[in-house]
Parts: sequence; structure tokens; C-alpha cells
Amino acid sequence: MAWKILVVDDDVDVHAVTNLVLKQKSWRKQRFQLTSAHSKTEAAELLAKEQDFHVALIDVVMENESAGLELCELVRERCPRSTRIILRTGQPGLVPEEEILNDYDIDYYMNKADISPERLFSVVRACLRSSQDISTLLAYGRQLQSFTRTLQYVSTVEDLVVFMGEALAFLELKHHCQTVFVYDLNEGVDSSISEKGIDQRLEYIEAMSMAHKDSVELMIEQEGPVIGLSESDFFILFEAREEHLSKEKGRVSPPVPGGIVFSMKSESVSGKARRDLASDAKLFIENWCIAFSTLRLRERLSQEQNLRSQMYQERLESIATMVAGVAHELNTPLGVARTAGSMVNDLTGQVIGGVADSDELVEVETDLAESVRLMNKNLDRAHGMIQSFRKLSASQLSDERIEADIVKIIEDCVETMGPDLRRCGISVQVSSSCSEGDRWVGYPGHLSQVVINLIQNALRYAYDPGVAGIIAIHVGRADAEFTIRLSDRGKGVPEEIKPKMFDAFVTSGRDIGGTGLGLAIVHNIVTNLLGGSITCESTLGVGTAFSMLIPAVCKKDEAVQPV
Repeated sequence: MAWKILVVDDDVDVHAVTNLVLKQKSWRKQRFQLTSAHSKTEAAELLAKEQDFHVALIDVVMENESAGLELCELVRERCPRSTRIILRTGQPGLVPEEEILNDYDIDYYMNKADISPERLFSVVRACLRSSQDISTLLAYGRQLQSFTRTLQYVSTVEDLVVFMGEALAFLELKHHCQTVFVYDLNEGVDSSISEKGIDQRLEYIEAMSMAHKDSVELMIEQEGPVIGLSESDFFILFEAREEHLSKEKGRVSPPVPGGIVFSMKSESVSGKARRDLASDAKLFIENWCIAFSTLRLRERLSQEQNLRSQMYQERLESIATMVAGVAHELNTPLGVARTAGSMVNDLTGQVIGGVADSDELVEVETDLAESVRLMNKNLDRAHGMIQSFRKLSASQLSDERIEADIVKIIEDCVETMGPDLRRCGISVQVSSSCSEGDRWVGYPGHLSQVVINLIQNALRYAYDPGVAGIIAIHVGRADAEFTIRLSDRGKGVPEEIKPKMFDAFVTSGRDIGGTGLGLAIVHNIVTNLLGGSITCESTLGVGTAFSMLIPAVCKKDEAVQPV
């Protein structure tokens, strides 16, 4: 890269001496690149093709006495605002110096008779410094405009990344450096803001990750060689935390490790420049951490609210499904009871009316007894189904903490889901190793929703339509916790889904209507509302097992208010 100088003069010797003076010179380790034109017309043609000059050296008198001044107006019209103009003349008295400096926006006015090599280089260097300062200010203005536009739309972490990328570019411009900023070292390159290549970013990310593991001090400017980087680099490590914003019920998100590396473009940088950059970098990091933590908290609370709303919606939907299923199932025992009741009525009429003779009376009595038995059996069956449904639906709509039989809660769930299970050809086996006196103090509504969601998940994903299968549920007791294991022998969970299967909107069955919220709701209920834990083991082609640990006594403050 070189400093681009436009030289316009009708005297070839002026071009030669200007080149002679500047060709061996440099400023800020950059050489000079001279472009020559010998008239206003030739310069105008050149400016039509190329405009990015840092300095223009222009003679006043060429084709006519005002050609140079007219060319100055053209330079101001076509070239960047940072281009500086030096006017050289051999007839200094022709136009007053003060007048042309003001009227034509000229930076320097020089008499050719007074120009020495040192004088020429000093003036060019001063113009270059001025050109750079103006370029920087113009860039600052563009960056500020970009900040203003971007800031209007910052509502998510993704928006914040875009905004802070603009801020980082501003920082690089101000301090003449390059940066690699990684706001979450756990995520690696995916959370980096940098113009550097992937390979170089990976080197910096690995170095900062190791520094975090070695507990290198945070928010302190340190030399690059401390973590294996070059001597022209320095770095600052930090952590974005939420605890100053979120301490609800003792649940605090872990800190997010981050870091920033600055690569200085110049080999020698003054201590003051380094201190200024470090100060701006720390301010940048502090603002990032505050904004990032706030947006993360907002997103998490929004997601929790969405999950709660979805939980309530799914409760209503599951109850509606159970109502339809129970109504359908009740038709059979009630139909049998109604038929048996009609038979009882007919047979009783025969006995009372004396229709049956003594030989037929024994058979009538037998039929009558069988009809009464069938009627009572199916009425009891219908009554049992209604009782199970009533208890389950009541618990689904209640968030009251009560003492209950945890096995019975699960059996009620299975009984109520009987229609769906029979339709799919799936059988559920419930077993228990609990003692007879083991009681659970918790929230049956929440637990029943978990069990129903997991069974529905198995019905939807474990077995193909028309394929019979088994779901096994085992309940045990371990010290102050109940263990619940729900397993199937189905298709298993795809490998790409496993690491994030409890995240919201993650599903392998979107083509069959899956929303990806079922397991997210289960995880939220078990961990947050019941105060327990849930894990999943799955092997493709073998099956899936969900294991839960539920406190024998759920704490009141771990349950949310009714939604």
C-alpha cells in the first residue's frame, strides 16, 4: 500500500524534481505513488477514471492563468473529502494567497521559487496527516450513523452481535488494529466477531479457552505471549454473568466465558496508545456483558413464559383428548349394561306374568342372574373409568401440593390413555419396587402431565404406525427420592437430536406435526416445578429410556403459581 499523490504541472522538470524528492521518502512505513498530468484537460480525463488520491499538487497557470484554480474545483467535486490540495505557482502575485485559500478550499499555497526538498516533504507529510485525520473522522461519522440505525433493532442476542460488530469496527479504525472478539468461548468460531481467517481465529480461540481453564485473571490487559500469541498481540478475558439480574429461586445461569485479542498493525506502539486501546476495550466488554446478560435473561424469561403458556394449552388439549377417549370407551360398557338391563326387564316380566312354565323357570333365572352380573360388571367398569378420569383431570387443573400414591398417579395416566394405546397397538407395563407405605408429597397434576407427554412421545416417535410395541414404566424409591424410568423398544433417537432433545422447538418429527415443545415442557416441569432431574438414554434400533429423580417431598417454592 502507498500514499497516492497527483502531480499536475505543464513543466516536465517540476514532475522530475517532485519524483526525485519523494521517491526515497516514506511516511508511516508507506512509500509514495506519483501520478502525473501535464494540463488541466489531461488531469480531468484522469480524474474521470481514478479519484482516490491522498494529496494533489497542482500548478496554477497551465492552459490559461486560471486552469489550476478550475482544476481545484474539479478535484473537490470528484475526489474524496479527505483529499488535500497543495497549490504551486511561479507567479505568486497573480492571485492573492488568502483569497484563493478561502475561495477554492486550498490547504497549502507554495511559491515554486521558495520550495526546497525539506519544505516540499514537510508540506506533503502535513497534508497526509490531515487527510488521514479527516478520513478517520468521516469513518467515525459513518460508524455512528450505522450504530444509530442498528441500535433501533437490537432486541435479541443476534441483533446485539450485529451492533457490537459495528462498534468493534469503530474501535479498530480508531486504534489502527485488528481484533478477534469471542463472546462465548464454549461455542468457538460460531460466537466470534472478526474479519480474520478461520485458521487464525481458531488459534486465538484455543489460546483464550486454555487461559480461562488456567484461571488467568479477568478484565486485565495482558501480553499475547502469556497464552502463546505473538508479541504484537494483547488480550483481555471476561465472563458475562446473569446473577446481578436473575436470582429467582436460587437458579443462576453459569457465566459465559469470552475474550478479545488485539493485533497491533504497527510493530512499535507507544505505552499511551496501548493504554488508550485497553481502556476502550474494557468499556466495550463491559457494555457487551451488560447488554448480553440482559438480552439472555429476557430471552430465557420469554421462553419460560411461552413454555408455561404451552403447558397450560397442552393440559387443556390432553383433557379434551381424554374426554373424547373416555366418552368413546364408556359407550361399550354402558351399551352392554343397557342391553343387560333390557334383558333383566324382559325376563322379570316373564316371571311376573307367568309366561315361563316350571321347566323354563330355571333357565330364566340363570339368564336373569347373568344379565344382572353383566350389567353390574360393566357399570363398575364405567364407574372406574369415570373415577380415574375425574382424578386425573382434577389434578391436571390443580397445582396444589398433596400427599399421594405416585404409582397410582401413573396407573391413572395409563388407564386414561387406554383408547390411544389400544388404537396404536401399544401396551404399557407399570411395575414398582416401592414399599407399601411409600408416599409422595408433590404435585400430581404436574407429574401426570410429564407421564402423559412421555407416553405420547413414545406413541408418536418410537414405533411406526401399525407396529405393536411395549412401554415399560418402573417406579422405585432411593433415599429421599423416587425414581421413575419409562422405556420403550422402539426406533431410538437420531444422534443429531440427542444433545439438544430437551431444547424448545427441537424435533425429528416436524413432518408429522411435531412442535418440538413436548420434551422441553417435560424438562421444565421435572427440573423447575418438581425440583428433580431427567436424563435420556437412547440407541438407534434398540429403544429409548427416560430416567427421572423426583424428591419424595417437593418444596413449595419450587412450584410456580397456577397458570
